[in-house]
Amino acid sequence: MSLDRYRRPRLIVLHPRSTTYEAARAMADNHVGAVLVVEDQRLVGIATDRDLALDVVAAGLDPRTTPLRDVMSDEVTPVDIDDTVEDVVRLMREHACRRVPVLEAGRPVGIVTLDDLLIERAIDPDTARSIITAQLEVAARFKPAGATSPASVTLSRGGERARQRRAARAENTYGRLLHACMRQTGLPKREQAERALLIVLGNLCSRLTEDEAQHLLAQLPSKLVPQLDATLGGSNKDITPDTIEAELRRALKLSPEAATDVLYATCEVIADSVSAGEIEDVRSELPAAMKDLFPPMPYRRAG
Repeated sequence: MSLDRYRRPRLIVLHPRSTTYEAARAMADNHVGAVLVVEDQRLVGIATDRDLALDVVAAGLDPRTTPLRDVMSDEVTPVDIDDTVEDVVRLMREHACRRVPVLEAGRPVGIVTLDDLLIERAIDPDTARSIITAQLEVAARFKPAGATSPASVTLSRGGERARQRRAARAENTYGRLLHACMRQTGLPKREQAERALLIVLGNLCSRLTEDEAQHLLAQLPSKLVPQLDATLGGSNKDITPDTIEAELRRALKLSPEAATDVLYATCEVIADSVSAGEIEDVRSELPAAMKDLFPPMPYRRAG
């Protein structure tokens, strides 16, 4: 029997750049415990109410500026609409998860939860027990020495899990940004793309007011912040497109034409990585000679 009955007419789907606040509001408004995360019509993650509680609230992050890509689980294990409940159970056991997205032609159309299977009596008690046991075994790996209560195990696991996931996601989001920079600029090496990104962002942060520079960095991968902290608080009026291009030429040994291309391509990646509103705020602080780095018409998504 197919999984067609698990289609959701009001499936909640958000973009990786959506904020965790938007995800929380969507869960509350639709009485669900998870949202699917989709980019370019492709399922790239899932975020649950537990993710928001542990990785945002407990971590002291701002939900209005923290994007879903920083807290979502990108280890998604979907099934096809033509698969069976047995396939769902296998994935729940293997991956110790309670929710499995359902795809049709590669696009998400539904989700199966352990609660669904129990309420519909689609699985017997022994099968349910095996899924829950798999989850408890994962939890046990995070149990601290001397912990005796389920609550202490949960809290410890949550804190360690949040730290590990934040570190892994920080690296992943930074890697995706550098990959986009390599693709857009044509620079062949990650180190070159990283150098170009740091030069362009560093100059922008030095040219902007400290508040605006911090707002810009808040929407970019967190790994950039310590590398650019020294550039904040400048409003340095000596910075122009020509001075940025000159620095790119020196650092990357580029021709003048190539430096210009790298500057604009890097700005395109930056624009594609933050909200349109933030780019407008950046443009409003830049002098006329620098506004063309971020045209008012939105760039195509660099992904």
